[in-house]
Amino acid sequence: MSRLNVIHPDGDSAPFLRGVLTRSLQKVGLTFNEAYDIASTVRDELAADEEITSDAITEAVSKILHEQSGPEMAERYRLTKAGPAWIQINEKDRDKMWFSRTIFRHRLEICGIPEGLVEGLVRDTHERLTRDYSRGIERHELHELSCKMVERDAGALFADYLDAWHRLRQSNRTLVILIGGAPGVGKSHAASLLASRLNISRTASTDMFREVMRSLRPREIAPELHYSSFEAWKAVNDTPSNTYTTDTLKTGFNRQADQIQVAVHALLARSQHEQFSTIIEGVHVRPSVVKDLTLPSDTIVVPLLIAANREKTLKTFFRGRAISAPRRGRKHYLDNFSAIWDLQSLLLNEAETHDIPIVINEAEGGNMMTRMYSLISSAVLKASSDSSD
Repeated sequence: MSRLNVIHPDGDSAPFLRGVLTRSLQKVGLTFNEAYDIASTVRDELAADEEITSDAITEAVSKILHEQSGPEMAERYRLTKAGPAWIQINEKDRDKMWFSRTIFRHRLEICGIPEGLVEGLVRDTHERLTRDYSRGIERHELHELSCKMVERDAGALFADYLDAWHRLRQSNRTLVILIGGAPGVGKSHAASLLASRLNISRTASTDMFREVMRSLRPREIAPELHYSSFEAWKAVNDTPSNTYTTDTLKTGFNRQADQIQVAVHALLARSQHEQFSTIIEGVHVRPSVVKDLTLPSDTIVVPLLIAANREKTLKTFFRGRAISAPRRGRKHYLDNFSAIWDLQSLLLNEAETHDIPIVINEAEGGNMMTRMYSLISSAVLKASSDSSD
C-alpha cells in the first residue's frame, strides 16, 4: 500500500497515521475497536491517492459516522475537528486522558438532568474548557467546574447528584439495582440501558434462573417452575382449573418466586464477595425481596418497580414485542392478559406496602429512564451522605 500524505490547511504535509485518527475518534466516545475499524476503512477508501486534504478525511469519517451512528455523532466529530485543541485531563499516576463530550453527557444523564438541559451543559462546559483551560485541567478542578455549571443551570440537587456519583467512582462501594415488574413492562430494556450508562457489566434476568432451575427440578417436584409467572396458579391445585382467583394467582406466583429467590440471593452474595456492581431484573424481583436481603452495609441497594398505568399501554408493548423479539410471540401474552394485569396489581400493592419506588413506563415518549436515573442518583447521594456523617 502506497504512502498517503495529509495536507493541512496551513500547507504542512504529514503521513496519514491510523493511530492518530483512532485516538481522535476515541475522544468522541467510540471504543478502540470501533475507532480503529473506521480509521482502517478511511485509509482503504483513500488508498488510491498519494495526497489528500485533512478536510477530505473529515468528510470521509463524518459520512461513516452518519451511516453507523447517526447525524449526532457525525456532527460531534465535525465540531471537534473545527474547534480548538483537545483539553487534556491531568491526574497523578494516570495515563493521558482528554475531555470527552460524550462521556460528560452520559454522566449528566445518569443524574436525571432533563435532556434539554444536558445538551446546553455539555456545550457550555466544553466552551469554558477550551477558552480557559487550553493547556489542560486537573481532574479535581474539572469536577468542581462541572458541579458549578450544573448547579447554575439545573440546580443544587443535580449538582449534589453529580458529586455523589463522582465519590462513588472513587470508592470501593458496589451498586445493586433490582428491577421488578409484570411481564412486558420494559424491565429488560431498562436494565440494558442502565448497564450501558452506569458501566455495569454484570446483569441477570430471573427468567434465566427459572430456565436453569427447570432443568434441575422436574415438574413432579416443583410444578410451579414449569409455568409462566402469570400461569403458576395452575400448579396450586392437583387438578388445575380453567380459571384463577386472586388467591391462586398470588400463591402460584409466590411459590415460583420463592424458589428463584434462592438463586437471586446466591448471585448477590457472589457479587458482594467479588465486589462488583450488578443489575437483576425480572418479574420475580418482588418488592418484598429487599426486606430479606443481607448485604454488607456499604452496598447501595436500589429497588425499583416498573409498571404500565393503562391496559392499552401494556397491550401495545406486547404487540411491539412481536417485532423486536419475534420468538416471544405476543399471542400467549395477550391470551393471558387478564392474569398479567392482575399480577401487576399484586406487585403494585406490595410495592406500596414496602415503600418501593414505582416507575411508570409510557407507550410513547415519556421519561421513564430519567425517572430511574433520578431515583438511583438519590440513593447514591443518600449513601454518600450517610458515609460522610
